[in-house]
Amino acid sequence: MPFNLNTPLDDSNLDAPATRHLLQALQANILKGHGRNHVVLLFLEITDVAKARHFMHHYKVTSAATQFQETRRFKDTGEPGGVVRLAFISHAGLVQFGKAAPFAPGGTPLDEFFVQGMAADTAALDRQTTDSWQSALKRPVHVLLLLAHDDLDDLSHMAFSEVQTLNAEASGFELLLAQEGRAYFNKAGAGIEHFGYVDGRSQPLMTTSDIAAEKGAKADFVYDPTAPLKQFMFDDPLAPGEGLASLFVFRKLEQDVASFKAAEEAIQGALTPPPSDDELAGAMVVGRFENGVPVTLQPPPPAAPVDNDFNYNADPDGARCPFQGHIRKTNPRGSSPGGEVFDKGVQMARRGITYGLRLQDPATAEFVDQPNDGVGLLFMSYQASIKDQFHFMQESWANNRKFPKFGPADPFVGIDPIIGQVLLSEEAEAATDHVWPSPAPHAQKNFSGFVHLKGGEYFYTPSPRGLKHL
Repeated sequence: MPFNLNTPLDDSNLDAPATRHLLQALQANILKGHGRNHVVLLFLEITDVAKARHFMHHYKVTSAATQFQETRRFKDTGEPGGVVRLAFISHAGLVQFGKAAPFAPGGTPLDEFFVQGMAADTAALDRQTTDSWQSALKRPVHVLLLLAHDDLDDLSHMAFSEVQTLNAEASGFELLLAQEGRAYFNKAGAGIEHFGYVDGRSQPLMTTSDIAAEKGAKADFVYDPTAPLKQFMFDDPLAPGEGLASLFVFRKLEQDVASFKAAEEAIQGALTPPPSDDELAGAMVVGRFENGVPVTLQPPPPAAPVDNDFNYNADPDGARCPFQGHIRKTNPRGSSPGGEVFDKGVQMARRGITYGLRLQDPATAEFVDQPNDGVGLLFMSYQASIKDQFHFMQESWANNRKFPKFGPADPFVGIDPIIGQVLLSEEAEAATDHVWPSPAPHAQKNFSGFVHLKGGEYFYTPSPRGLKHL
Protein backbone atom coordinates (compact mmCIF):
# COMPACT_ATOMS: atom_id res chain seq x y z
CA MET A 1 0.00 0.00 0.00
CA PRO A 2 1.60 3.31 -1.07
CA PHE A 3 1.94 6.18 1.37
CA ASN A 4 0.05 9.40 0.63
CA LEU A 5 2.31 12.23 1.81
CA ASN A 6 0.70 15.07 -0.11
CA THR A 7 -1.80 15.96 2.61
CA PRO A 8 -1.98 15.92 6.41
CA LEU A 9 -2.80 12.59 8.01
CA ASP A 10 -6.48 11.88 8.60
CA ASP A 11 -6.30 10.44 12.11
CA SER A 12 -10.04 10.38 12.76
CA ASN A 13 -9.98 6.57 12.53
CA LEU A 14 -6.72 5.00 13.72
CA ASP A 15 -7.95 1.58 12.60
CA ALA A 16 -8.40 2.58 8.96
CA PRO A 17 -5.95 0.45 6.91
CA ALA A 18 -4.12 3.37 5.28
CA THR A 19 -3.78 5.21 8.59
CA ARG A 20 -2.60 2.12 10.47
CA HIS A 21 -0.12 1.33 7.69
CA LEU A 22 1.42 4.80 7.84
CA LEU A 23 1.59 4.96 11.65
CA GLN A 24 3.34 1.60 11.83
CA ALA A 25 5.88 2.75 9.25
CA LEU A 26 7.09 5.76 11.25
CA GLN A 27 8.84 6.41 14.54
CA ALA A 28 6.96 8.32 17.23
CA ASN A 29 7.47 12.05 17.90
CA ILE A 30 7.34 13.18 14.26
CA LEU A 31 3.63 13.60 13.62
CA LYS A 32 3.12 14.87 17.17
CA GLY A 33 5.49 15.53 20.05
CA HIS A 34 5.82 12.60 22.44
CA GLY A 35 4.62 14.83 25.30
CA ARG A 36 6.94 13.43 28.00
CA ASN A 37 8.49 15.85 30.51
CA HIS A 38 11.85 14.14 30.90
CA VAL A 39 14.31 12.80 28.34
CA VAL A 40 17.75 11.21 28.24
CA LEU A 41 19.84 11.39 25.07
CA LEU A 42 22.61 8.82 24.60
CA PHE A 43 25.31 9.73 22.06
CA LEU A 44 27.19 6.71 20.71
CA GLU A 45 30.26 5.95 18.64
CA ILE A 46 30.49 2.58 16.89
CA THR A 47 33.46 0.46 18.01
CA ASP A 48 32.42 -2.90 16.53
CA VAL A 49 30.16 -2.80 13.48
CA ALA A 50 28.83 -6.36 13.73
CA LYS A 51 27.91 -5.99 17.40
CA ALA A 52 26.46 -2.53 16.89
CA ARG A 53 24.34 -3.80 14.00
CA HIS A 54 23.02 -6.65 16.17
CA PHE A 55 22.16 -4.15 18.92
CA MET A 56 20.27 -1.87 16.52
CA HIS A 57 18.41 -4.77 14.91
CA HIS A 58 16.99 -5.63 18.34
CA TYR A 59 16.43 -2.09 19.58
CA LYS A 60 12.67 -1.55 19.84
CA VAL A 61 11.80 2.00 18.88
CA THR A 62 8.37 3.43 19.64
CA SER A 63 6.25 3.66 16.52
CA ALA A 64 3.78 6.40 15.73
CA ALA A 65 1.09 3.69 15.96
CA THR A 66 2.00 3.00 19.59
CA GLN A 67 2.15 6.72 20.35
CA PHE A 68 -1.33 7.37 18.91
CA GLN A 69 -2.81 4.31 20.59
CA GLU A 70 -1.43 5.41 23.97
CA THR A 71 -2.83 8.91 23.43
CA ARG A 72 -6.27 7.46 22.64
CA ARG A 73 -6.11 5.21 25.71
CA PHE A 74 -5.14 8.16 27.93
CA LYS A 75 -8.13 10.15 26.67
CA ASP A 76 -10.47 7.20 27.22
CA THR A 77 -9.18 5.85 30.54
CA GLY A 78 -6.65 8.30 31.95
CA GLU A 79 -3.90 5.66 31.76
CA PRO A 80 -0.59 7.43 31.07
CA GLY A 81 1.70 6.35 28.27
CA GLY A 82 4.92 4.45 28.84
CA VAL A 83 8.52 5.12 27.94
CA VAL A 84 9.28 6.40 24.44
CA ARG A 85 12.37 5.02 22.70
CA LEU A 86 13.73 6.61 19.53
CA ALA A 87 16.84 6.05 17.40
CA PHE A 88 18.77 8.23 14.96
CA ILE A 89 21.81 7.55 12.77
CA SER A 90 24.27 10.10 11.39
CA HIS A 91 25.68 9.83 7.88
CA ALA A 92 29.00 8.83 9.42
CA GLY A 93 27.10 6.07 11.20
CA LEU A 94 25.56 4.89 7.94
CA VAL A 95 29.06 4.74 6.45
CA GLN A 96 30.19 2.59 9.38
CA PHE A 97 27.23 0.26 8.84
CA GLY A 98 27.97 0.13 5.09
CA LYS A 99 24.54 1.61 4.31
CA ALA A 100 25.37 5.04 2.87
CA ALA A 101 24.79 4.10 -0.78
CA PRO A 102 20.94 4.20 -0.69
CA PHE A 103 21.21 7.82 0.54
CA ALA A 104 22.98 8.89 -2.64
CA PRO A 105 21.00 7.25 -5.46
CA GLY A 106 22.78 7.70 -8.76
CA GLY A 107 25.58 9.51 -6.95
CA THR A 108 23.39 12.44 -5.88
CA PRO A 109 23.15 12.84 -2.10
CA LEU A 110 19.68 12.77 -0.58
CA ASP A 111 20.75 15.89 1.32
CA GLU A 112 24.22 17.42 1.05
CA PHE A 113 24.16 18.86 4.57
CA PHE A 114 23.17 15.53 6.09
CA VAL A 115 26.11 13.94 4.28
CA GLN A 116 28.70 16.49 5.41
CA GLY A 117 27.43 16.76 8.99
CA MET A 118 26.82 19.78 11.19
CA ALA A 119 30.48 20.32 12.07
CA ALA A 120 31.12 21.21 8.41
CA ASP A 121 28.09 23.50 8.10
CA THR A 122 29.62 26.85 9.05
CA ALA A 123 26.24 28.62 8.88
CA ALA A 124 25.13 26.57 11.89
CA LEU A 125 28.24 27.25 14.01
CA ASP A 126 29.25 29.96 16.47
CA ARG A 127 31.93 32.08 14.79
CA GLN A 128 32.07 29.47 11.99
CA THR A 129 34.00 26.96 14.15
CA THR A 130 33.31 24.14 16.60
CA ASP A 131 35.47 25.79 19.28
CA SER A 132 32.39 26.27 21.49
CA TRP A 133 31.47 22.56 21.41
CA GLN A 134 31.93 20.39 24.46
CA SER A 135 34.57 17.74 23.97
CA ALA A 136 32.23 14.72 23.94
CA LEU A 137 30.26 16.15 21.02
CA LYS A 138 33.41 16.84 19.02
CA ARG A 139 33.83 13.08 18.73
CA PRO A 140 32.13 11.22 15.84
CA VAL A 141 28.52 10.59 16.87
CA HIS A 142 27.24 7.62 14.88
CA VAL A 143 24.00 6.82 16.72
CA LEU A 144 21.73 8.80 19.02
CA LEU A 145 19.20 7.07 21.27
CA LEU A 146 16.42 9.00 23.02
CA LEU A 147 14.47 7.80 26.05
CA ALA A 148 11.49 9.83 27.27
CA HIS A 149 9.10 9.40 30.19
CA ASP A 150 6.99 11.49 32.56
CA ASP A 151 8.24 9.67 35.66
CA LEU A 152 11.78 10.85 36.37
CA ASP A 153 12.61 7.95 38.71
CA ASP A 154 11.46 5.34 36.21
CA LEU A 155 13.35 7.07 33.42
CA SER A 156 16.52 7.23 35.53
CA HIS A 157 16.33 3.48 36.18
CA MET A 158 15.76 2.78 32.48
CA ALA A 159 18.61 5.07 31.42
CA PHE A 160 20.97 3.47 33.96
CA SER A 161 20.11 0.03 32.62
CA GLU A 162 20.59 1.21 29.04
CA VAL A 163 23.96 2.75 29.88
CA GLN A 164 25.11 -0.48 31.52
CA THR A 165 24.12 -2.40 28.39
CA LEU A 166 25.90 0.08 26.12
CA ASN A 167 29.04 0.05 28.25
CA ALA A 168 29.23 -3.72 27.90
CA GLU A 169 31.67 -4.89 25.24
CA ALA A 170 28.91 -6.81 23.47
CA SER A 171 27.05 -3.63 22.50
CA GLY A 172 29.60 -2.55 19.89
CA PHE A 173 29.35 1.09 21.03
CA GLU A 174 31.23 3.58 23.16
CA LEU A 175 28.95 5.92 25.10
CA LEU A 176 30.18 9.48 24.50
CA LEU A 177 27.59 11.42 26.47
CA ALA A 178 24.36 10.96 28.41
CA GLN A 179 22.39 14.22 28.27
CA GLU A 180 19.29 14.91 30.37
CA GLY A 181 16.41 17.13 29.35
CA ARG A 182 13.51 18.37 31.45
CA ALA A 183 10.47 20.49 30.69
CA TYR A 184 9.55 23.66 32.60
CA PHE A 185 6.10 25.25 32.69
CA ASN A 186 4.65 28.63 33.56
CA LYS A 187 1.70 29.11 35.92
CA ALA A 188 -0.77 28.58 33.06
CA GLY A 189 0.80 25.20 32.28
CA ALA A 190 2.48 26.27 29.04
CA GLY A 191 6.00 25.02 28.33
CA ILE A 192 8.69 27.70 28.67
CA GLU A 193 12.36 28.02 27.82
CA HIS A 194 15.05 29.43 30.12
CA PHE A 195 14.64 33.08 29.12
CA GLY A 196 11.09 32.69 30.46
CA TYR A 197 9.08 32.69 27.22
CA VAL A 198 6.43 30.22 26.08
CA ASP A 199 8.17 27.93 23.62
CA GLY A 200 7.07 25.70 20.76
CA ARG A 201 3.73 27.41 20.23
CA SER A 202 3.89 27.93 16.49
CA GLN A 203 4.14 24.52 14.87
CA PRO A 204 3.20 23.21 11.43
CA LEU A 205 0.33 20.78 11.93
CA MET A 206 0.16 17.50 10.04
CA THR A 207 -2.84 15.67 11.48
CA THR A 208 -6.50 16.50 10.95
CA SER A 209 -7.19 16.36 14.71
CA ASP A 210 -4.50 18.95 15.48
CA ILE A 211 -5.69 21.19 12.66
CA ALA A 212 -9.30 21.03 13.86
CA ALA A 213 -8.27 21.78 17.45
CA GLU A 214 -6.21 24.76 16.33
CA LYS A 215 -8.93 26.26 14.16
CA GLY A 216 -11.77 25.56 16.58
CA ALA A 217 -14.98 27.29 15.53
CA LYS A 218 -13.25 29.97 13.45
CA ALA A 219 -14.71 30.49 10.01
CA ASP A 220 -11.72 32.47 8.78
CA PHE A 221 -8.12 31.79 9.59
CA VAL A 222 -5.43 34.46 9.07
CA TYR A 223 -2.53 32.01 9.16
CA ASP A 224 -3.26 28.39 8.39
CA PRO A 225 -0.65 26.07 9.98
CA THR A 226 -1.70 23.05 7.91
CA ALA A 227 1.27 21.20 6.40
CA PRO A 228 1.60 18.12 4.16
CA LEU A 229 3.41 15.04 5.44
CA LYS A 230 6.02 15.27 2.66
CA GLN A 231 7.44 18.36 4.37
CA PHE A 232 8.71 16.14 7.19
CA MET A 233 9.12 12.58 5.88
CA PHE A 234 9.96 10.48 2.86
CA ASP A 235 10.19 6.87 1.72
CA ASP A 236 12.85 5.22 3.87
CA PRO A 237 15.90 4.40 1.68
CA LEU A 238 16.60 1.35 3.87
CA ALA A 239 13.02 0.08 3.65
CA PRO A 240 11.48 1.48 0.44
CA GLY A 241 7.72 0.99 0.34
CA GLU A 242 7.76 -0.39 3.90
CA GLY A 243 8.82 2.55 6.03
CA LEU A 244 8.94 6.32 6.33
CA ALA A 245 12.01 8.25 7.39
CA SER A 246 12.86 11.82 8.32
CA LEU A 247 15.95 13.96 8.72
CA PHE A 248 16.63 15.07 12.27
CA VAL A 249 18.58 18.07 13.55
CA PHE A 250 20.01 18.11 17.07
CA ARG A 251 21.64 21.19 18.63
CA LYS A 252 22.63 21.71 22.25
CA LEU A 253 22.12 25.44 22.81
CA GLU A 254 23.38 26.89 26.08
CA GLN A 255 21.58 30.03 27.30
CA ASP A 256 23.28 32.86 29.20
CA VAL A 257 20.17 33.88 31.14
CA ALA A 258 21.78 36.54 33.36
CA SER A 259 23.30 38.46 30.43
CA PHE A 260 20.11 38.16 28.37
CA LYS A 261 17.98 39.59 31.17
CA ALA A 262 20.44 42.45 31.77
CA ALA A 263 20.37 43.39 28.07
CA GLU A 264 16.57 43.09 28.05
CA GLU A 265 16.32 45.51 30.98
CA ALA A 266 18.70 47.95 29.27
CA ILE A 267 16.46 48.18 26.21
CA GLN A 268 13.36 48.44 28.37
CA GLY A 269 14.90 51.40 30.22
CA ALA A 270 15.81 53.14 26.98
CA LEU A 271 12.34 53.05 25.40
CA THR A 272 10.70 56.45 25.11
CA PRO A 273 8.21 57.22 26.38
CA PRO A 274 8.55 54.57 29.10
CA PRO A 275 6.09 51.78 28.20
CA SER A 276 3.33 50.77 30.56
CA ASP A 277 4.17 47.10 30.02
CA ASP A 278 7.47 46.12 31.63
CA GLU A 279 7.82 43.15 29.24
CA LEU A 280 7.70 45.18 26.03
CA ALA A 281 11.45 45.17 25.27
CA GLY A 282 11.68 41.39 25.65
CA ALA A 283 8.56 40.97 23.53
CA MET A 284 10.22 42.95 20.73
CA VAL A 285 13.35 40.77 20.97
CA VAL A 286 11.45 37.47 20.92
CA GLY A 287 8.35 38.55 19.00
CA ARG A 288 6.03 37.37 21.78
CA PHE A 289 5.40 38.41 25.35
CA GLU A 290 6.49 35.90 28.00
CA ASN A 291 2.98 34.39 28.05
CA GLY A 292 3.29 33.70 24.32
CA VAL A 293 1.04 36.50 23.02
CA PRO A 294 2.47 37.92 19.76
CA VAL A 295 3.76 41.48 20.20
CA THR A 296 2.44 42.38 16.76
CA LEU A 297 -1.10 42.01 18.18
CA GLN A 298 -0.57 44.54 20.98
CA PRO A 299 -1.79 46.80 22.41
CA PRO A 300 -3.10 45.49 24.69
CA PRO A 301 -1.73 41.95 25.07
CA PRO A 302 -4.49 39.51 25.97
CA ALA A 303 -3.79 37.09 28.77
CA ALA A 304 -4.83 33.86 27.04
CA PRO A 305 -5.02 31.78 25.05
CA VAL A 306 -1.67 31.99 23.27
CA ASP A 307 -2.68 33.13 19.81
CA ASN A 308 -1.09 31.57 16.75
CA ASP A 309 -3.54 32.93 14.19
CA PHE A 310 -1.71 36.04 13.01
CA ASN A 311 0.59 37.43 10.35
CA TYR A 312 2.51 40.67 9.86
CA ASN A 313 0.24 42.33 7.28
CA ALA A 314 -0.82 45.00 9.78
CA ASP A 315 2.78 45.62 10.84
CA PRO A 316 4.62 46.08 7.52
CA ASP A 317 7.18 48.53 8.91
CA GLY A 318 8.11 46.58 12.01
CA ALA A 319 6.63 49.20 14.34
CA ARG A 320 5.26 46.55 16.73
CA CYS A 321 7.40 43.50 16.03
CA PRO A 322 10.83 44.56 14.73
CA PHE A 323 12.04 42.76 11.62
CA GLN A 324 14.78 41.10 13.68
CA GLY A 325 12.33 39.71 16.26
CA HIS A 326 13.09 36.01 16.70
CA ILE A 327 9.74 34.62 15.58
CA ARG A 328 9.53 37.09 12.68
CA LYS A 329 12.96 36.01 11.47
CA THR A 330 12.30 32.27 11.73
CA ASN A 331 8.63 32.23 10.67
CA PRO A 332 7.84 35.31 8.57
CA ARG A 333 4.31 34.06 7.82
CA GLY A 334 4.21 35.37 4.28
CA SER A 335 6.10 38.61 4.90
CA SER A 336 9.32 37.39 3.27
CA PRO A 337 10.09 37.91 -0.43
CA GLY A 338 9.13 34.25 -0.98
CA GLY A 339 5.53 34.67 0.17
CA GLU A 340 3.38 32.55 2.48
CA VAL A 341 3.56 29.23 0.66
CA PHE A 342 7.34 29.38 0.57
CA ASP A 343 7.63 30.53 4.19
CA LYS A 344 5.42 27.70 5.40
CA GLY A 345 7.47 25.16 3.44
CA VAL A 346 10.61 26.06 5.37
CA GLN A 347 9.04 25.27 8.75
CA MET A 348 10.22 22.20 10.68
CA ALA A 349 8.50 20.01 13.24
CA ARG A 350 10.30 21.25 16.37
CA ARG A 351 10.46 18.81 19.27
CA GLY A 352 13.02 20.41 21.59
CA ILE A 353 13.18 20.37 25.39
CA THR A 354 15.08 22.43 27.92
CA TYR A 355 17.97 21.05 29.97
CA GLY A 356 19.60 22.05 33.23
CA LEU A 357 18.27 22.59 36.74
CA ARG A 358 16.41 25.82 37.58
CA LEU A 359 14.55 27.10 40.63
CA GLN A 360 10.94 28.25 40.25
CA ASP A 361 8.76 30.18 42.67
CA PRO A 362 6.05 27.69 43.75
CA ALA A 363 3.39 30.42 43.76
CA THR A 364 4.12 32.09 40.43
CA ALA A 365 6.27 29.51 38.57
CA GLU A 366 8.67 32.39 37.81
CA PHE A 367 12.34 31.41 37.61
CA VAL A 368 14.19 32.51 40.75
CA ASP A 369 17.79 32.16 39.56
CA GLN A 370 19.60 33.65 36.56
CA PRO A 371 22.49 31.37 35.55
CA ASN A 372 25.17 32.29 33.03
CA ASP A 373 25.69 28.71 31.89
CA GLY A 374 24.69 25.11 32.45
CA VAL A 375 21.13 25.53 31.15
CA GLY A 376 19.66 25.72 27.69
CA LEU A 377 17.65 24.06 24.96
CA LEU A 378 18.11 20.68 23.35
CA PHE A 379 16.88 21.79 19.93
CA MET A 380 15.43 18.92 17.92
CA SER A 381 13.58 19.11 14.63
CA TYR A 382 12.28 16.85 11.89
CA GLN A 383 12.24 17.82 8.22
CA ALA A 384 12.37 16.22 4.78
CA SER A 385 15.29 18.46 3.75
CA ILE A 386 17.99 19.96 5.97
CA LYS A 387 19.17 22.00 2.99
CA ASP A 388 15.78 23.60 2.29
CA GLN A 389 14.52 23.80 5.86
CA PHE A 390 16.87 23.98 8.85
CA HIS A 391 19.97 25.17 6.97
CA PHE A 392 18.02 27.64 4.85
CA MET A 393 16.25 29.07 7.90
CA GLN A 394 19.52 29.47 9.77
CA GLU A 395 21.66 30.88 6.97
CA SER A 396 19.19 32.84 4.82
CA TRP A 397 16.86 34.09 7.55
CA ALA A 398 18.33 34.00 11.08
CA ASN A 399 21.93 34.88 10.11
CA ASN A 400 20.99 37.30 7.32
CA ARG A 401 21.49 40.94 8.34
CA LYS A 402 19.16 42.14 5.56
CA PHE A 403 16.30 39.65 5.83
CA PRO A 404 13.40 40.24 5.25
CA LYS A 405 14.09 43.60 3.52
CA PHE A 406 16.43 43.32 0.53
CA GLY A 407 15.79 46.58 -1.33
CA PRO A 408 18.91 48.66 -2.11
CA ALA A 409 17.54 51.51 0.01
CA ASP A 410 16.49 49.24 2.90
CA PRO A 411 18.75 49.42 5.96
CA PHE A 412 20.17 46.35 7.65
CA VAL A 413 17.84 44.94 10.30
CA GLY A 414 20.36 42.60 11.90
CA ILE A 415 20.60 38.93 12.77
CA ASP A 416 18.08 37.01 14.84
CA PRO A 417 18.80 38.17 18.42
CA ILE A 418 18.27 34.66 19.81
CA ILE A 419 19.80 32.15 17.38
CA GLY A 420 21.49 34.39 14.78
CA GLN A 421 25.18 33.73 14.14
CA VAL A 422 26.98 36.60 12.46
CA LEU A 423 29.95 36.18 10.14
CA LEU A 424 33.26 37.06 11.79
CA SER A 425 34.02 39.45 8.93
CA GLU A 426 30.81 41.39 9.68
CA GLU A 427 30.89 41.47 13.50
CA ALA A 428 31.72 45.16 13.85
CA GLU A 429 29.09 46.31 11.37
CA ALA A 430 26.45 43.89 12.67
CA ALA A 431 26.72 45.33 16.19
CA THR A 432 24.91 48.48 15.00
CA ASP A 433 22.19 46.81 12.88
CA HIS A 434 19.34 46.33 15.36
CA VAL A 435 16.79 49.13 15.54
CA TRP A 436 14.25 49.09 18.37
CA PRO A 437 11.03 51.13 18.17
CA SER A 438 11.23 54.42 20.15
CA PRO A 439 14.64 53.98 21.81
CA ALA A 440 16.58 56.74 23.51
CA PRO A 441 19.40 58.08 21.31
CA HIS A 442 22.08 56.49 23.51
CA ALA A 443 20.48 53.01 23.60
CA GLN A 444 22.74 50.13 22.65
CA LYS A 445 21.40 48.47 19.53
CA ASN A 446 23.11 45.09 19.53
CA PHE A 447 21.23 42.25 21.17
CA SER A 448 22.93 38.92 20.50
CA GLY A 449 25.46 36.43 21.80
CA PHE A 450 23.37 34.97 24.62
CA VAL A 451 22.96 31.51 23.08
CA HIS A 452 26.00 29.30 22.48
CA LEU A 453 26.18 26.08 20.47
CA LYS A 454 27.71 23.29 22.56
CA GLY A 455 27.45 20.63 19.87
CA GLY A 456 25.13 19.07 17.35
CA GLU A 457 24.65 16.76 14.41
CA TYR A 458 22.40 15.94 11.48
CA PHE A 459 20.75 12.51 11.64
CA TYR A 460 18.55 10.13 9.66
CA THR A 461 15.46 8.90 11.51
CA PRO A 462 14.96 5.33 10.30
CA SER A 463 11.58 3.68 10.15
CA PRO A 464 11.08 0.75 12.54
CA ARG A 465 11.50 -1.52 9.52
CA GLY A 466 14.59 0.37 8.33
CA LEU A 467 16.41 -0.47 11.56
CA LYS A 468 16.10 -4.14 10.67
CA HIS A 469 17.87 -3.47 7.35
CA LEU A 470 21.03 -1.90 8.76
